[in-house]
Amino acid sequence: MKDMGIFTRKFANQSHLSRRYAGEETHAKDLRTTQLTLMTVGGIIGSGLFLASGQAIHDAGPGLVIAYFIGATAMAIEMTALAEMSAADPRQGSFLVYSRRALGPGFTFVGGWIFWFSSVLNLAAEATAAATFATLWLPHLPTWILSSAFALTISGINFLTVKGFGEVESGMSVIKVVAIGLFILVAASAVFFAWPAPLGHGLTSWSGHGGFFPHGIKGIGAAMIVVMFSMSGTGVLGLAAADVRNPERTIGHAVRYASIVVYLLYIGSILAITAMVGWQAVPTTGKSPFLAALHHLGVPWAVDVFNGVILLAVLSAMNAGMFATDRVLAGLARAGDAPHLLERMPHGIPRGANAVTGGLLLIVTLLTYFLPKTAFLYLVTATGFQSIFVWMLIVGTQIYYRKWLKEHRPNHLRLKLAFHPWIGRAELLLLLAIVATAPLAPRQLLPLAIGVGATALFAIAYLIFRREKAVASH
Repeated sequence: MKDMGIFTRKFANQSHLSRRYAGEETHAKDLRTTQLTLMTVGGIIGSGLFLASGQAIHDAGPGLVIAYFIGATAMAIEMTALAEMSAADPRQGSFLVYSRRALGPGFTFVGGWIFWFSSVLNLAAEATAAATFATLWLPHLPTWILSSAFALTISGINFLTVKGFGEVESGMSVIKVVAIGLFILVAASAVFFAWPAPLGHGLTSWSGHGGFFPHGIKGIGAAMIVVMFSMSGTGVLGLAAADVRNPERTIGHAVRYASIVVYLLYIGSILAITAMVGWQAVPTTGKSPFLAALHHLGVPWAVDVFNGVILLAVLSAMNAGMFATDRVLAGLARAGDAPHLLERMPHGIPRGANAVTGGLLLIVTLLTYFLPKTAFLYLVTATGFQSIFVWMLIVGTQIYYRKWLKEHRPNHLRLKLAFHPWIGRAELLLLLAIVATAPLAPRQLLPLAIGVGATALFAIAYLIFRREKAVASH
């Protein structure tokens, strides 16, 4: 399609759309390096690590650390690609602005709606996980009631000012990072017999029951979609760029720090869990593998304490996810791809977008009423596939947007994705390879079909409702 082509129009004709994406509001620039780093980490670390990792461990065994290393590397490349554009050209709307310039309005329409739709599914998965953890103390309350309550709470927090949001999210992220670090240290002491716990097997759990790679490469491939879900949530990095002080410095530091934290905590956690509990004994659903590991310490109160921490961690991920999701919907509205009523951002808060996102989130959480045992994994895998599509859009945009930055903002292009454009092309091939792993886990085929169907639906909607107007304005 002509309008879906790359660089079919000159970049010089984009100023009016940039202003619409950027909005007319004055942003407070309240976010600093520490807050942005913690918000990014908060958006990433959630139910993917604390609950879905149980299924991934069953698929790959202790060798899951390889899958997490691959996923974290892909995440670091995607974040750096987004950071390069956001630091050099910080705008409200983030990658929507950049992809429109680089790839055209069609990709932006489909990518923006896929991001929003997949983010709502992601938020529903986090709400379902939070409800699962809460049932440890409230076993008689149905999961769907608890998940709905959490969805309402997080939607309410996102009506706060950006500064208030940053403070809340930073505090929640600090708690989860510290708690995971302590978990890894305690597990290490227990495994090496420095902790008085009834383990007695040390590192033999890595060599027994099929060894470190019980299902070989196939197992690692089968776990990759769950791994990618656990790495999603990076969008807050770019979408907060308009609210960042000194973006060229702040965003670069946030990417580096967040990547290091994710590498250490994810890989360390999986090694700790599989050393304390044989991979075949890790629960897949209904209970966190972290709690299963803590049961082996012989300290009953530790389970309750850590359950509270991971509940807070999941709510933190929901909080950061809602922040990004609302701003993407507002960005779509500014471009005319969503009702203009949703583009208003008084005091930097997209209240209309937040209300719509929160409303759909409540509806999706009702899935747990009809599918109480399988809803979470369906949401996880569906989100994982669609997150890959968004990452591909971001990386593809960066490959072509570098040219615009060199021409129009050369003095601001200080943070760069290394080995351009080859590293971006390698990332696209890697993401396609991960999608190709879907047949290795039959439970992933239905969510894959949902993801492909949603993409096709949004593409058809663009062709019917937006193509002529988008091409004219582009």
